[in-house]
Amino acid sequence: MMRTLLGLLICCTSLWAADDLDKNPASADPRAVEQFIKGNTAAEQGNPYQAIFFFEEAIRFDPGSPFLYVALAEQYLVLAQENNSSEALTRAETALAIAMELDGSHEPALQLKSRLLAAQGDTAGALALLRRLLNDHPTSRDYRAEMLALCLTTGDFDIVDSLYAVEQALNPERDLDLTKRIVAIYLMTGQSARSIPYMQELLAADTTDAPVTYTLATLYLQTEDTTKAAFYAERAIELDSTDARFWYLKLVMVFDQDRFDEVLSIAARARAAAGEDAKTANLEGLSFMRLADSTRAVERFTRALELDSTLYPAAGSLGLLYEAQNELDKAVFHYEWAIRLSDSAAIYMNNLSYSFAVRGIELEHAMELVDAALDKEPENPSFLDTKGWIYYKLGDHRQALQWIKRALKHEQSAPLHEHVGDIYTAMNKPSQARASFERALELDPRSESVRAKLGQ
Repeated sequence: MMRTLLGLLICCTSLWAADDLDKNPASADPRAVEQFIKGNTAAEQGNPYQAIFFFEEAIRFDPGSPFLYVALAEQYLVLAQENNSSEALTRAETALAIAMELDGSHEPALQLKSRLLAAQGDTAGALALLRRLLNDHPTSRDYRAEMLALCLTTGDFDIVDSLYAVEQALNPERDLDLTKRIVAIYLMTGQSARSIPYMQELLAADTTDAPVTYTLATLYLQTEDTTKAAFYAERAIELDSTDARFWYLKLVMVFDQDRFDEVLSIAARARAAAGEDAKTANLEGLSFMRLADSTRAVERFTRALELDSTLYPAAGSLGLLYEAQNELDKAVFHYEWAIRLSDSAAIYMNNLSYSFAVRGIELEHAMELVDAALDKEPENPSFLDTKGWIYYKLGDHRQALQWIKRALKHEQSAPLHEHVGDIYTAMNKPSQARASFERALELDPRSESVRAKLGQ
């Protein structure tokens, strides 16, 4: 914990104190100056023990100079960091307190105090001190940068944007390192909209930067500006057509518009330019599924797994396809693959459970699977229906009806009403069964199984 708290403070140096000496050379005791210079040299050489000795000697000769206590506090903080020492931290705080008692407006002491408060979690206190310093020196880049960095860690992003705007206005030469640091934090914290202006600045600095162009495209997609997302995705491909990520982003947008034939055409171009890519192959498989071409869908999902055996969505899709083809062994194999790699994603556990339930096999295992799925999503209507259907296959019609009616509270679908009709039929309640089948037919007039049950 100590290392985490003090990590921010180690960048401090005794140059503040040296500046103080330059301002008041006549007021400093020559013996103190000599000891201070020795201490500063030791500090620069990375020897905090020796630096502390010399700074304490300097204070003995000149106990009324706050800058000496600041220099001493800095070295105790270095020692606290290196040795994880609470005693060194306490001594640093004591030295800093004395400096502020001697001069409550001593800027190096205030700045070091703000850093110490920030490291200890008192961000409000740290910000208050930095505001005070910045109010006294509104053009200070150091104080503004420190306040900006602190606000980045606390999530005060409105203040970050405001400080950055001031910095850019006062210093027309763009500090791209600062821009990159800000955008990195914004990207990590999901601040897509806030990231865009900063990414635009980076792109303006180098309009041929393909990764920046691609990142900008993803940000526009996340903020639902699909027009700009498509523009920058295409631009990224123009800049570097060998990066499969750029093609995949474009493919995702085309897929989301249900343009499945176009997905397949673009994927072929991507393969020629950037080589094979697992995610692209998976998207091709999904497109073939939407186009009702299960044979080619199986081919592409299989290829996706050959390229990346951890791509569990492809395994899950293969499970679904093999189940539809009544190849249960292959379906089970791929569902279990998806469950294992997805950290037991609920949808795959439910799908495997239902595969067993509709066939009336492995019902105990099926119940375990659906219960695990319901633990993750307790009100998912598909999962509730699966549990009800297992009870139906077990002959517990009352429980079956209870679970599927619970599913109907969340979703009105033809399969759910058909299942209710089947349960009422098993319970020898023909009128209720017929009403349920008729409701199912209203929801899906093309259902052949429901029509057959209604004698149509």
